Amino acid sequence: MVRSLQRHGRMLSVIAFLAVVLVSHSGIQAQTKEPSKSTEPVREQAIPLMILCGSGFERWMANIDYLFGTIEREELSDFVSGKLASVNDFKGFDKDKPLGMLIFLRPGLIPQPYPVTFVPVKNLADAIGTVSSGSFNVKKVDDTHYDLIAGNQTFYAKLVGDYAWIATQSDQLDYEFPDPLAVTKRITQRYDIALEFNLTQVPEGMKNIFLDFLRASTETSIQQRDGEPNTAYQMRRLNALDTLDWLDQLLLQGERLTIGAKVDPKSRHATIELDIMAKQDSAFAKALQDTAARPSFFANVVEDDVPLTFSMSVMMTPQNQKRFAEFFEHAEQDAAELMANLLEEKKPSEAKKPANAAAPPADAPKSTGLPKSKRGATGNKALKAKIPVPPALHDVFESLRETAKTGHVDFFMQFIADTKSEGTPQFTLIGGAKIADGTRFAGGITEILNQLKDRPGMARMDLSVDTHAGITFHRLAGGGLETDEGTQETFGSKPAVYLGVGSQAVWFALGQPDSLPQLKLVIDRANTEPVARPDRRDFIPFQFHMHMKKWVALGEANSEKRLERIEVAVAKREAAAKAAPDKTGGKPNESGNAPSGREANRPDRNPGDRAAIDNYNKGLEQRRSFMTTWNSMQKKAFSGDDDKIRVDFKPTDQGARIRLQFDESFLRLMGLGISRGIDSSIENERKAAEKQQQKGQPKK
Repeated sequence: MVRSLQRHGRMLSVIAFLAVVLVSHSGIQAQTKEPSKSTEPVREQAIPLMILCGSGFERWMANIDYLFGTIEREELSDFVSGKLASVNDFKGFDKDKPLGMLIFLRPGLIPQPYPVTFVPVKNLADAIGTVSSGSFNVKKVDDTHYDLIAGNQTFYAKLVGDYAWIATQSDQLDYEFPDPLAVTKRITQRYDIALEFNLTQVPEGMKNIFLDFLRASTETSIQQRDGEPNTAYQMRRLNALDTLDWLDQLLLQGERLTIGAKVDPKSRHATIELDIMAKQDSAFAKALQDTAARPSFFANVVEDDVPLTFSMSVMMTPQNQKRFAEFFEHAEQDAAELMANLLEEKKPSEAKKPANAAAPPADAPKSTGLPKSKRGATGNKALKAKIPVPPALHDVFESLRETAKTGHVDFFMQFIADTKSEGTPQFTLIGGAKIADGTRFAGGITEILNQLKDRPGMARMDLSVDTHAGITFHRLAGGGLETDEGTQETFGSKPAVYLGVGSQAVWFALGQPDSLPQLKLVIDRANTEPVARPDRRDFIPFQFHMHMKKWVALGEANSEKRLERIEVAVAKREAAAKAAPDKTGGKPNESGNAPSGREANRPDRNPGDRAAIDNYNKGLEQRRSFMTTWNSMQKKAFSGDDDKIRVDFKPTDQGARIRLQFDESFLRLMGLGISRGIDSSIENERKAAEKQQQKGQPKK
């Protein structure tokens, strides 16, 4: 899951790069009041690098009305409308048309970005009156040009059709701008507000400079750190190179990157999307399409209506298949060393080797996959000489390598809800992963568990406790599962792990004894032929669903327990504080004077520290107040069945789209939070007015 979220979050690096491109130099330009005219020829049509666009004022106000309607606080819409009176209710502007900002690049040796705002005008005289009612003075230059003066800053406006274009420099209006309705039509039809980058307008030189920087920083960051386990290092390296590949393709072969949000009162949900469009017929476009080349083996169960489901069924690129195969080679060696430690209770270097077997030579450093000119000077560390791998362990990793060769990553997990005797929620975690040559994997895992089950310090292992549909189940219990408070709060007292191995997949369940029957039911559904096979265009390679209601109830029940445990600990400290000797006098600390130094903020290490305990108690009360308010808001917001959040990644005709969809409960929670802020603001204004009134009254 973590690796998938990293992949889908990598767009943030590109957005940050584009933001730097846009912001550089523009702040300096905005300080110049009367710039010289551009010597560049006027272009027939200015093509924007970026569009920041809102669908229209009326649509936004309708969403505000809907938001406050979900919490039955319609009067707050009137409050917001009243605040708009301070800006003349935007009189003179067309509230039904889109507005926003376009970012252009000024031609030159170093292209400089500059913003131009576009605002729809319905009545020019009224619009000038609205602008003048604020902090601007409006100066007419000619029939289409106006200066907007605010203090020592001047903005320049130009009327074109039904729109006013506003810039920080007069020569930025010399270009012929595109029709706002035409250039924003696609995104305003889909979103209430959106930000779109036209990647084709970023100069190739700037892209290459940025990518060179990324390659150099990646080369530095993927060197193995001192003390870092080899398997952890190899996984970090794999993720870094995979991220670099995607950023390279996005910048060089991407056409458009759009981030948009929309509230839909009719369907009663909100949506946030990240939409990627690749260049037509590019390798990047094909790679995005290929991610959904195969359906999931677990397709029948991933749509279950349960508190949480996560699934991934993606095709890897050939480069990634090779990287995973290399990763399993390293992981196999680390696992062999670990088994040598556990079985022989010796250091890895002392693990037994065949008497007549010479140690193979150390591997040469592996290439990072970056150009030689981009690699750091240190290179990668040479690997240690390989040690023999037990046959059972070799079978497990051989199955994993075969799975990597198929190029198909296919797994899922889901939480199934139950109820404890006292009525609080309790969960069972169930999951599975598709593997190649599962019979070999199952035999290897069973043999490894057989060898480890009696070792000191290991979890309790009950092997072959049950079978179902050709799958053998093993039970693991004890250890951290029975001592970790968070695990017991979520899964009940003394939970166990059930591991199922079969010819097609490996399965697991974490929870109480009834989690094994639940796992069997899931296996049966997964093995059932689907009623209808979806078209390839409907394959969803990544999806995450969560119903918040059960989680809110779990959090509310356990938060109170955590606070009670903290209060017990604080009470013990307070009792110790009365009897603990003062650091300076050796007598009970009854004066309340806090000691100096680091101990002043460590009541757990200095139980005689009265001031630190008081501060801790104060913070505890603040935390309790916040949690009480937050739990109340969540309970009210998620009182219905419209409590689902859905995240999915799906290829489109020429790219891919990541979508976050929120049911109305999340909008209610947002409305409750905003209403609390407004109520607090109104109360503060009332108190300020009363205070001012009291100051104006004569003294008695």
